[in-house]
Amino acid sequence: MSKLQEEFKKRLIDELNFQEISNKEFAQKVGISNSTLSMYLYRGSIPAADVAVKMAEVLHTTTEYLILGIDKNNPNTKQSTKSDWQKRELTNIANSLSSTQLDNFLEIARAFKNAVSNHQDFEN
Repeated sequence: MSKLQEEFKKRLIDELNFQEISNKEFAQKVGISNSTLSMYLYRGSIPAADVAVKMAEVLHTTTEYLILGIDKNNPNTKQSTKSDWQKRELTNIANSLSSTQLDNFLEIARAFKNAVSNHQDFEN
């Protein structure tokens, strides 16, 4: 599998996870079969242009981002889609918390950061 295929597959999976869209629902909205979607998700096949455009529309993104990882709002190629998805997920969680819950969440996050930092210092 080429790097382009691997990166497309990764971005597609990450977007489906982030947007909480099931494979079945996505395939229906795009107008492809579940087996065709499986080729993109598990074999890393790159879709035809018309399918890629429809995928991007359903995911509210661009074909350039899905295929190449280029976000027009950020002209640099995204190097870490999973990291971006994780940061968005943390933001969504934080936004859903009450003030007290957010204080507790931040306390836990800071403790984790310090523990990881101390562990890395210990290993070096």
